[in-house]
Formats: sequence, C-alpha cells, structure tokens
Amino acid sequence: MPQKTPSGDRPEAGALLTDPHVTGDQDGPIVIANEFADVVVSRVRTRNGMRLDIWSPRRGTRVQLDAVELDCLSYQEPETFTAMLERTPGG
Repeated sequence: MPQKTPSGDRPEAGALLTDPHVTGDQDGPIVIANEFADVVVSRVRTRNGMRLDIWSPRRGTRVQLDAVELDCLSYQEPETFTAMLERTPGG
C-alpha cells in the first residue's frame, strides 16, 4: 500500500499540516526548512511501534526511524554528518 504524504509540494517552514497517517495527541507534522532543504517530520504508529517519519518534499524521499536509530544519531560526531553530506543522494 503506498504511503500517504502530507499535503503541499513545498510547505512553509513551521507550518502545521494535515497528514492522515499521523496518529496520537499532537498538533500535526512539523516543517523544518532553510534555503538548502525542507523536511516534514511527524510521529507515526506502525505495527512495530512508534517511528519518526522524515519526508523530503523536494526529493520525494522518506525514512521512518525507531527509537534505537534515533538514539544512534544522538551520539554521532559532527564529522559523520559532514561525510554523509559529501555523498550524492542515491549514489
């Protein structure tokens, strides 16, 4: 089954969107954007528990991360992210 995406091609930074697959007590997805990228972040309930859903409207890509994956991000050195940014997406 294809995933539903929040409405709007390029939402404004800080906008609250209606996303039908987001559940729980919350105001809605969060848009984080600057001149280089914009992402829509929301909490989703899956059959394997809660995930953080990160959607890139510009690229049309999405990833869902669980608590262990998010925790792993929290102890990475800044150089890890620098190396990730040097790679070509999808390459």
